[in-house]
Amino acid sequence: MLNQGQSTGRFSPIRFGSLLAISVLLTACAQKQPESVAVKPEPKPEPKPVLLISDHHTRGSSDASISFTNGTDQTLQYVMFKTSAFTRAGKPVNARKSGRRNAWLRVAGPFAPGEEIGGKVWQKVWRHPNLGCFRIEGAELIFADQSVEYHGTDRFAMLNQSATRNAACGGQGVRTAAQ
Repeated sequence: MLNQGQSTGRFSPIRFGSLLAISVLLTACAQKQPESVAVKPEPKPEPKPVLLISDHHTRGSSDASISFTNGTDQTLQYVMFKTSAFTRAGKPVNARKSGRRNAWLRVAGPFAPGEEIGGKVWQKVWRHPNLGCFRIEGAELIFADQSVEYHGTDRFAMLNQSATRNAACGGQGVRTAAQ
C-alpha cells in the first residue's frame, strides 16, 4: 500500500518535466521582446524637372529666344511660357500686343520626352529701345492627351547662365549677359 503523503519514484519525472515546462514558458513570457526602433522614413525624391531651360535671352528691342528640353515622360503638344520683360535699368516693359505686364510665348509641338528644342524665337513680343532681359515666370504644358499642367520655375532646371539671368532680370540697374 502506498502512503498518501509520500511520492513515488514513478511520478517524479512527470512532475519534474511539467515543472520544467512551466518554468520555461514563464521565462519566455517574462522576457521582453526588443521594441522595434523607429526608422526615419526615406525623404521623398525631388521631382524631376519638367523643362530644362538651356538658354533664354532677348534679341534686339522686341524679340525673345528660348532653348529648352522636354523633361517629362510624355509628349508635349504645346508649351506656353509666362514671361516678364525689363529695360536695362530694371523697369518693367509691357507686352506689345496685350499691353499687359506678362507675355505668354507659345510654341507648338509635338515634343517627345527628352527632345531638345533649340533657339525658338518669338518676334515683336515687346517694343522698347532699351530692352534688357526677360524673366521666365512659369510655363503651361499641354500634353498630347490634352491634359494641362502649370509649373513655376521651381520645377525647371535652369542650365548654363539661365538661372543667373532669370534671377538678375528686373533688378535695379543689373546688367545681364543678354545686354
